[in-house]
Amino acid sequence: MKKVGADITYLVASLVGDDEQARINLRANQVRERYKRALETVYRDQAPLFLAHTNNVYIMMKDGVRTLIVYVDESIYAAELNAQRELIRLHLLELFGEDVEAFEIYVSKPKFKSNHPYLTDSPQKVGETAPSIPLNDDEKAYVSDTVAKIDDQHLRETLQKAMTADLEWKKGEKRSGS
Repeated sequence: MKKVGADITYLVASLVGDDEQARINLRANQVRERYKRALETVYRDQAPLFLAHTNNVYIMMKDGVRTLIVYVDESIYAAELNAQRELIRLHLLELFGEDVEAFEIYVSKPKFKSNHPYLTDSPQKVGETAPSIPLNDDEKAYVSDTVAKIDDQHLRETLQKAMTADLEWKKGEKRSGS
């Protein structure tokens, strides 16, 4: 069944007579949804972490090349996306026929870091978070076991820090009732 949410923007814009803006909004929503699905395929359970730190996603022609452009709020996420860029491109092609020739990843400028299109379901405003709760021994072991499969030491340590921070934040959110 097709989701209505992606077409709401198009419907509203077309009601006020702006077909071009409606088309642009519909395509922007489509690109965001396709990027989200590609990340869910590549990162599985960790996809929400990367989506939470994504500020914007575009597919556009840049110097005659069809390019996927992703903005994230921290360089750690840019580095990991860079490591998985070819898999993400492959899944965009396999799942949606979205053939992008280039994939560029940027860290957002400070004034755009608060833009989080994948956090629209959250009742809290960005920056208003519950305090993190430290992980217990079992949770720490889970994180260690999960990242142990990564050969690159720097990447393994970086992902371990990111996973730990994410799980601590989620525990805090759960406890605060958000």
